[in-house]
Amino acid sequence: MRTSHLAIRRMIANKKSKLTDEQIFSSHQYAAYLTDIAEGVTKRYGRSSKVKTYWDISPQADIAHTDNRIVVLNAGNYLTRSFPTRELMADSLLGIVGHECGHILFSDFTMLGTYHQTLLGGRFYPKEPADLSPKQERTLKEILERFEDKDEAVISAVAQVTHTLVNIMEDVYIEGRMCDAFPGGIKTGILLNNMRFADEMDTIRQEIDKSHHEVFIIINLLIQYAKAGDLNNLDGYKGPYLDAVYDCIPYIDEGAYDDDSRVRFDAANKILLLLWPFMKSFIDKVREDIKNGTNHAAEDLIDQVAPTTPLPGGKGKPAPKAGKSKHSREDDDEDLEKLQQVLDYESGRMELEKTDDIDEDGDGGITKNSDFAGSGYVSQAAADMERIMTQLAEDAAYEQYEEELAAELQQEADKIRYGNAHRGMHVNIHRMSYVDPAYMEAYQKIAPPLLLISKRLQKQISQLLKDYKEGGKLDNLPMGKRLNVRNAFRNDGKVFYKLKLPNERTDIAIAVLNDESGSMSSHDRITYARSASIILHDFCKGLDIPIAIYGHTEFDDVELYAYAEFDSIDNKDQYRMMDMSARSGNRDGAALRYVAERLMSRPESIKLLIIISDGQPAGSGYYGTAAEADLRGIKKEYSAKGIQLFAAAIGSDKPNIQRIYGDGFLDITNLEKLPMNLGKLIIQQVKNKYVA
Repeated sequence: MRTSHLAIRRMIANKKSKLTDEQIFSSHQYAAYLTDIAEGVTKRYGRSSKVKTYWDISPQADIAHTDNRIVVLNAGNYLTRSFPTRELMADSLLGIVGHECGHILFSDFTMLGTYHQTLLGGRFYPKEPADLSPKQERTLKEILERFEDKDEAVISAVAQVTHTLVNIMEDVYIEGRMCDAFPGGIKTGILLNNMRFADEMDTIRQEIDKSHHEVFIIINLLIQYAKAGDLNNLDGYKGPYLDAVYDCIPYIDEGAYDDDSRVRFDAANKILLLLWPFMKSFIDKVREDIKNGTNHAAEDLIDQVAPTTPLPGGKGKPAPKAGKSKHSREDDDEDLEKLQQVLDYESGRMELEKTDDIDEDGDGGITKNSDFAGSGYVSQAAADMERIMTQLAEDAAYEQYEEELAAELQQEADKIRYGNAHRGMHVNIHRMSYVDPAYMEAYQKIAPPLLLISKRLQKQISQLLKDYKEGGKLDNLPMGKRLNVRNAFRNDGKVFYKLKLPNERTDIAIAVLNDESGSMSSHDRITYARSASIILHDFCKGLDIPIAIYGHTEFDDVELYAYAEFDSIDNKDQYRMMDMSARSGNRDGAALRYVAERLMSRPESIKLLIIISDGQPAGSGYYGTAAEADLRGIKKEYSAKGIQLFAAAIGSDKPNIQRIYGDGFLDITNLEKLPMNLGKLIIQQVKNKYVA
């Protein structure tokens, strides 16, 4: 298959122009980009993290969550999708990842779990609220009586409300820590999300008109205050909900900026006492659920409370290197004011201020600039987006190319006459068009020592190949047509020289066929075959020697796995080889003929075919002397056509393999020396070609 680089570039440009938000932000490339950032953030404090992305645009879909190690991010969350440009969406996602990393670094997972479980048990944690007003004292006494009576509805409702209250303060705390520690893109993303979140929330009147539970109306106001420092009260509400918010704010500020999570727990307990008068309808709903075996109250909480990211699960303490917080509400207000111009969709936002009356002069109204596209601070985000989009388009183009290559390989396989020994057999060609990142990660783990062997082997002939390509004078030869009179003094007879013309390419091509029969699982044979293939592939690529690497087995049909191809262009063949496995039977003749035909299509004058096998054929109806005769015939046929065939025998069946392949037999007694021995074989063939 031949495709010009110009055609590939055109294909990439076409793919890039058609990329959707979902394709970009839910891709594994974007997840890898966010993982790099998350790892850089958390490793500073001795922690490790990873980001996984997916796309869900359903109304109540999760935004993100973490288990203290992995951040699971819904790239299609409503908040991110509300931004008008991809650059702002990218900032939003970075802010969400920064938020979750804040939980990993600064949240006390263990104490959060203890707090929630203690309340579910009908007790306050870390202690009963103290220093209360007379009204709060009366409320505390009433709640304790309900706890003592094991009132399941009250206990459940209290646990759900306090869990939400702690979440509000925990979010403010960890975001403050992250903004202090990472004042660049992460801080920008966090603050943009907070402002956008507050802007998207309903006004107090809208909450009331939707008949939300009273306690949830107040909780949403507290979330607005925590996120943006003010309230969306453009419709001028005055009443008990606003009064309750003002009473709660001192506790919010006290708990949200303290390093001790117990301060937040105590603040949530005291806020609970203020919200108790507004909890009746919610408790009644919980009681109905307990009676009827339903879950409507919890559904109301999800539907009616603003969808923030949930508290983290799992266990663990804050990062020991994290230090103390220096953040304050004043810092938040100052930072939010700086970013107000970025998302200032509403004119005339009202400061959080307790008033006695409302000025009703004027026509009022709200103006939104929906075309606003940022204030220029997202230049780095734009560059990152451009890079990732280009990478995605390249991957899509290469994937399409590899699919077309696989189809072409199958067409070639279907045209080959495999002989009477394989009459009625079908040959299936398998080649990954999309390479899963898991293969890349696996390769990175095992590759370094193998690539070191490859580089050592390359050094032995790299100069020889360079001289062959560049041309020039080969001197000190023992025979030839041209005599170098300057060498006349030599006593070893090396007095000849010859001139070499420049060559655009090397003149040798290599194919490797790996046995993937079930017996290859014994004694790590498939592992060494895979290692040898990886080394040979890197060796040849480093020296610009065309190489193709295959594996074969048999189920009902002959299954051929094209790991590395002569015409591959996506630079991922080394990862494909990580799929090499011990599988089933081996019908060597059909696989050998296919690979030989692939090698015959090459223009190079030297064609090497290396077989790595641990035994004689063992396929369905294909074994014994008849199978051996088929293989000897194939070797003789293609040897006459110029293919040099070598069989590396790595199992206990070496006498049989030697009987089949004769002078092409290589006895690999020590599997650990397999890669080096095959590398030296290629080196010798190259020297024979270029020194002769």
